[in-house]
Amino acid sequence: MRDIRIFFKKDNAKSWYHDFPILNIILILLSLFINASHNGGFCVFVPWAQVVQIICFINIVTFTWLERTVFWRLNALVCGISTGVFLYWVIFMEWWVIIFPVPIWFLLLLIWRNVICPVHEWTRLWHFIGVEVCVVAFLASAMFFSSAAQKVQKGRFDTKNPMTERILGMHFLYHTRICVFDGWRPPLHDPAMVMGMRLTGDKDPLEGMPLESRLMLYHEIYPSLPVKADCACSAESIGYGYFTDFLWKALDFNPMRVLKSMSVWKWQSAALNNERCAEAGLPFSFTDDSLDCVVVNLEDGMDTVVSGTAGSYFSNVALVEFEKQLMYRLTCEDKKNSIYWEVFVLPNGIRFATDAFDTQNQYIFWLASKPIGDMDSIEVLCPKTDLRDTVRIYRIEAQ
Repeated sequence: MRDIRIFFKKDNAKSWYHDFPILNIILILLSLFINASHNGGFCVFVPWAQVVQIICFINIVTFTWLERTVFWRLNALVCGISTGVFLYWVIFMEWWVIIFPVPIWFLLLLIWRNVICPVHEWTRLWHFIGVEVCVVAFLASAMFFSSAAQKVQKGRFDTKNPMTERILGMHFLYHTRICVFDGWRPPLHDPAMVMGMRLTGDKDPLEGMPLESRLMLYHEIYPSLPVKADCACSAESIGYGYFTDFLWKALDFNPMRVLKSMSVWKWQSAALNNERCAEAGLPFSFTDDSLDCVVVNLEDGMDTVVSGTAGSYFSNVALVEFEKQLMYRLTCEDKKNSIYWEVFVLPNGIRFATDAFDTQNQYIFWLASKPIGDMDSIEVLCPKTDLRDTVRIYRIEAQ
């Protein structure tokens, strides 16, 4: 307690410079150990974030020494950047920060020594510049994310925008928030993507798209990039089966190619979703705001498709291609009854079938086909919504 009181004085004892850096080193090592051995809330930082985080760790240990040297301006600048980084820690950890308040402690140290009780008169200015660097980086991330998200929702993929790759890789490569399962325990963490997502409304542009469809789409748009990371999120998460998950088998089979796709916004009106469908070039129109009934406009007429169960709503509509056959796919989800549906609309005379297996090779899907007008509507029912351990294999039987 004496050392803590000394710390809050402008002219403190030199012994303090040896005590608190050691404490910060212990806290950093403890954070790394918990992150690597247990839940791994931050998982594995992407390369650029690793460099930034290492700099911030070095800074939180050395800034009390450097603030009295000729490098105090650079030190204050890096302290400002570190303040933004540790603030991101607090935002990302949500209520877990109460249980493990290390980032709050780091924030207090940096703000007190650089803003409230600085050693030099101009320390506050340089610290503010460092904070502004983080603010600009966060705003730029939001702009890139928003631009990529709008195009992805319309079925267009701007591969020059790095956020496009991050969005398509959500839930199997990149995680978006701290929780035990973010989709499917993805091991990589990109703070720019997370902040871009938070600042633009915290919405997944491909919300409702099944994981294996995401994996296929990612593989289609980025065929040269791996769809599976070479590391697990943490030692504990290896037990979740990231490397052995049967979903990776989906790439061994002929994938269904997504040509155009749009996530349905349940919280918006049917009119707005119909407008978004038109912008995406998809011939769908919802009949009312319940979003459980859609009219499919094809060249040979219009037909109405209703979601699989009462109370369920369509969450994604897409134009897909499978074995050179074009068809429309609608997905709907009834979380209350734990049912997941896929509805395929295709020309009459095409017989379409599907198989799906879980990790124990147990058959868990059933297929129903019924004609509607000049088309066949194929409904694929999954009796559970947790699809992390399932693979769907489609096939056209006859034509």
